[in-house]
Order: sequence, then structure tokens, then C-alpha cells
Amino acid sequence: MRAALLEEPGRVVVADVPEPVIVDPRDVIVDIRFAGVCGSDLWPYRGLVAKTPGSTSGHEFLGVVRELGAEVRGLAVGDAVIAPFLFSDGDCEACDRGLTSLCARGGMWGKDAGGGQAERIRVPFGDATLVRLPWAADELDGALARALMPVTDVFATGTHGATLAEIADGDAVVVIGDGAVGISAGIAARRQGAGSVLVVGENPARLAVASDYGLDVLLTYRGDDAVGSVLASTGGRRPDRVIECVGVDASFATGLELVRDGGRMSFVGVPHGVTPIAPMRLFARQISLVGGVAPARHYLPGLVEEVRSGVLDLALLVEAEYALSEVADAYAAMDSGEALKVILDVSR
Repeated sequence: MRAALLEEPGRVVVADVPEPVIVDPRDVIVDIRFAGVCGSDLWPYRGLVAKTPGSTSGHEFLGVVRELGAEVRGLAVGDAVIAPFLFSDGDCEACDRGLTSLCARGGMWGKDAGGGQAERIRVPFGDATLVRLPWAADELDGALARALMPVTDVFATGTHGATLAEIADGDAVVVIGDGAVGISAGIAARRQGAGSVLVVGENPARLAVASDYGLDVLLTYRGDDAVGSVLASTGGRRPDRVIECVGVDASFATGLELVRDGGRMSFVGVPHGVTPIAPMRLFARQISLVGGVAPARHYLPGLVEEVRSGVLDLALLVEAEYALSEVADAYAAMDSGEALKVILDVSR
């Protein structure tokens, strides 16, 4: 089968790799119809995170069940399914608490199992990991994929950021980061009752998408006084809640300086090179700081239903569609900022 491989930083190719096979009775083999390219895929692509050369990539996909292990329950061959960006066993204490991202036997596609930018994939703990879609297999077209792909990772992550922030009705919220996760966090914050949501970022085109979703936006650049710019735009009011969606030192520092005394900052951008935070920095101002990897599987059934019912429309987050054979162009579009998020049509 064909799969995308990261040969070296800056170089993704499509190559033939062995077909996946059932190795455990709870495994499911899925024919992938559409896959996503995520902002976190860019860390190894840019050489900022180590990844074994020639390994498969991608952790967002939807497709059709091809084969079932003997102990799989609740799924049938031919079912349309979607996967969260992590797999989990559904049986452990963490999964029972809804913290599927902490499953001891779980892992990530492209790291602990095959990557999702491929024609097929073996899904460990398939009946616990996969969510059956309320559409038939022949309805999985590009338009539906654009609407659904964000819930596999970026919207689930943004929702987790808003949930961790414990937003109360009427709260002023600032989201740091204008990527797909940041915009998703802003949408989720508004859905959870925020009185105002300001998305702060550096890319005018991405901020325009946030604005299309009814969010307030503020353009700042690294090196600018981001805190001063935010306070100038809010009339001096510091936010009750900050959601950090970038994961670099400058964004952390801005968020902690910006949030009001007694406020709360959540972070769902994977921290890369963030300076250790002295406890007194939080203690003196009674700031709560909380973050973690989103348990996407916990959120996924509800988000899929909201997409089905038309309550949630995330198609604007996906700005381009490529064939699997064009995966190098897809990564380049994401890396340059030309596209907010892209999907791959694996059939092409």
C-alpha cells in the first residue's frame, strides 16, 4: 500500500510499505478515505522534534472498516469510522475517567502505531478507539471530510483548552495562537459561555478565519508588546481566562503576564523550550495554571453528533485538499502558512 514517509526534515514522500495485518484480537483494519496534516506534524518536518527517518506520518483520519479482530464488538465491516489522534484501550482507570490520553496502553499514530497518512491502517483496541459515523461509507466525500477532520484533533484540543480554563458565563477570554487549535479554542470558549473572546496571532489570513467565526482578533508580531496591545484593545481589562495554544516561551510569558490576578490559564500547545515557571510567579498572584494532552476520544462522539446535526460547522478550518500523492505539497502549504489546515484524499 502507499503511505507518506518522513525521509528527513523538510522531505515527505509517498512510498510502498507493507499492508497492515491483524495482530491482536481487538485490532481493526481501516481503509482510509481522508487524512489530515496537523500543525504538530510540522515539528518533525522542521527538524525540531526527532523522528526516525522513513517512518510513517499522520494522526488524523477517517475511513471504512475493512477487517475485524475476533474480539471486536460494536463495529462491522463496511462501517464508516473516525479516529481520535491517540488510540486507547477503553478499559483502564484513566479511560473510565474520560482521560483517554493518559491510557497506559495507548499511543499515537505514526509513533506507537502506523501513521494515518496512508491507504490503510491497523487500529489497536479498535472498538474502544474508533467512533462509528452516522453516515454510510459512500457518503464520505471531500465536503464531509472538511467538516469532520477538525474534530479528530484540533477542535478536540481547542475544546479541551476551553474546558481546562473553566470558563464561567460572561468571562473575558484571550486565546494566544491563530492556528487551527487556537481558532478552535476560541469557538469552544464562546460555546462554553464566554462573554468575549479575543484571538491573538501573527497571520492576518488565519485571523480572518477566526473573525468569520465571530471572534474578536488582534494582530501582533513577535517582539511587539503583545500584553500592551491586548490591554489597549480591551480598555485595560485583563482576561479572566487565557488559553495558550502555541507552546513556545514567548506565548507562555505573554499569557501569564496578561491574565488577571486570581485568573486561570490553560495550555494545550505542546510546550517546546518553555522556561521553567517559578511557583512564586503563580502563588503571588493566585493564578491557576493547567494543561495537558486532549482526551480526544472522550469528546469525539459528542462533536461528531454536533457536526451531523448542523450545530457545529468546522469546514472553514480546512483550507485546501490534496491527493495523497501530493503530500509534499500539502506539508509545504502548512509549513509556509499558506493553508490553515489541509486534508489528503487518499484515493488519489
